[in-house]
Amino acid sequence: MSAPLPAGLQPHQRERRSRGVGSSDAAAVIGLNPYYSAVEVWLEKLGELPPFEGNQATKWGKLLEPAVRQEYAEQTARVVRLPPETLVHPKFPWALCHPDGITDDARLYEGKTSRHSDGWGEPGTDEVPEHYLIQTQHAMMVTGLLVADLAVLIAGQDFRIYTIEADPELHAAMLEAESEFWQHVLHRTRPQLDLRSPGAINVLKKLYPGSNGQTIDATEAMLRYRAELEEAQKLGKAAEANKHAAKAALLDFMGEAALLRFPDGRALRRQKIERKGYSVEPTSFIDARFINIKG
Repeated sequence: MSAPLPAGLQPHQRERRSRGVGSSDAAAVIGLNPYYSAVEVWLEKLGELPPFEGNQATKWGKLLEPAVRQEYAEQTARVVRLPPETLVHPKFPWALCHPDGITDDARLYEGKTSRHSDGWGEPGTDEVPEHYLIQTQHAMMVTGLLVADLAVLIAGQDFRIYTIEADPELHAAMLEAESEFWQHVLHRTRPQLDLRSPGAINVLKKLYPGSNGQTIDATEAMLRYRAELEEAQKLGKAAEANKHAAKAALLDFMGEAALLRFPDGRALRRQKIERKGYSVEPTSFIDARFINIKG
């Protein structure tokens, strides 16, 4: 999942955002977005990768945006104004933001929806998912606002408000990292890619989508990477075989028992699963998995 542009941006606003680092870019630029990388943002800024246009999650986020904002306004008795244009840092013209709103008493407002509560702490704190924290801090850095409220609707029914105070030390570190990134954009030099990140291979597929038919010779470094890959593949196969062997030993020990209880409160459960026959013949099988038990 990429870093979506704020919903409802006009074409000229999208063009303006292509000329700087926006709030939704910030976490990826400094390596803290689990869904998107600095290299993908770089490709977008150069026009070599189309911007993320949305999916079902962002579609419903857009549809629920007014409801989240209205609930925030009712709970806080604050008026939220929507900035008509992209905002620009007074000293760094490449630092941009288009916040979800600014209240009449000078608080930044951000509204979110989330399918689950992972990463969300106690309401009223600043314990929000890291990429949202960075996004909000970037907007405060650009606007100069000292406090932000982040409202979120979780799983369609759990509404929470988090309060985030501006962090000048973090802003300084973000400015340095974002400025370095923007130099990569200006000079068309690729930012460093974290090859150990889960999405690195997908990023490289975007970076090199075609083939020029050329044959090149491996360097010493590439020979080492190949050896590392082959060793990891061997270890993976061995680990997979060991995993199956260990589970087989447990099931053999259990026989037809339903539970194999361990001192730490975990248990391996055997449960017969029945499947009714619809367009196929009915079947049954034993499902074995670890569960938590009491006592």
